Amino acid sequence: MNLKYALRSEDTEQISVIQWAEWNTGKYPELKWLHHCPNGGSRNKQEAVKLKQMGVKSGVSDLCLPYPKGIYCGLYIEMKYGNNRQQPTQKEFLADMAAAGHFVATCYSAGDAIAIIKAYLQLEPAEIRGCEMGIPNNSIFKEGKVI
Repeated sequence: MNLKYALRSEDTEQISVIQWAEWNTGKYPELKWLHHCPNGGSRNKQEAVKLKQMGVKSGVSDLCLPYPKGIYCGLYIEMKYGNNRQQPTQKEFLADMAAAGHFVATCYSAGDAIAIIKAYLQLEPAEIRGCEMGIPNNSIFKEGKVI
């Protein structure tokens, strides 16, 4: 997708994060494992049934980095845009993953998501001081601030 003329949306913000990750795998090799979990979007009924049978789950976050850093066993980011809010299944998934040891966040822009990913990737191993994120787990980020 050429983002130059695209209207900003949750999709374009997420594409920007993935493009940033692809450009920065030299600095952060772990980024090669950053991936999208295709659980949202509009589909015809037949495709939706097939995907559900294949294991697609409602509420699973948009981005996953299954690489342990600091005290966390992985990172999940739920992307939002504008006035969109978390769905109940998304809230449940994020809470469960935080309780299981992942760092989770909801981000309203590519910039917010990239800042979270950078902070996560810079964490020291768990046995070294400074192995926790300096922001609360399961927070919502908009315009660079926790809301």
